[in-house]
Amino acid sequence: MAIRFLNNESVKQLSDEELISKFSKTKKQTYFEELYRRYVHLSYGVCLKMLKNESDSHDVVSEVFKILFTKLPTANVKSFKSYLYAVSRNECIAKLRQRKSESKKLAEWQLTENTSNDFMENGELVALLDGEPSLDDEIQKAVEQLGNEQQTCIRLFFYEDKSYKDIALQTGYSEKQVKSYLQNGKRNLRIMLEETMRKRIA
Repeated sequence: MAIRFLNNESVKQLSDEELISKFSKTKKQTYFEELYRRYVHLSYGVCLKMLKNESDSHDVVSEVFKILFTKLPTANVKSFKSYLYAVSRNECIAKLRQRKSESKKLAEWQLTENTSNDFMENGELVALLDGEPSLDDEIQKAVEQLGNEQQTCIRLFFYEDKSYKDIALQTGYSEKQVKSYLQNGKRNLRIMLEETMRKRIA
């Protein structure tokens, strides 16, 4: 949702309650824009404190105001600041749960690799993966460095629990290609994450 700021002094004079009321009644974006201008920094501060990642925080703030734009007209809001804080916090919690889920899925396949004495199979990696937000960032970076085919198959298989057949139907790849992209993608991810782990324990 694009936010345009209008130089409207009369709108700037309105209280939060008046802005909410007028926006709810008229659905005019001007009133919502003023609420955004006043409090976007508050939402970003909450997100940055909880997520400790600027990019994720910006993404969540954008999502927060999309939610507010939709829900505000029918919500019984006593304090916009409190309502904004609650929505921002809830979206951050959802984001953290997503991170945890993604890390868990990647840890699961790392532990099922059959390479003997593989660095990625030992308990040290699992301990580092568990509840380490900064490592989640490393995992995301590693996935993003994969080729398009490998990245697509990795995300569908591990993040969305798709089967080989489902991925083949969705992407147009053959099941044999899907299996190959997954194997090569896992191998490439393991190499990148091994290097990350070695740097952390060095």
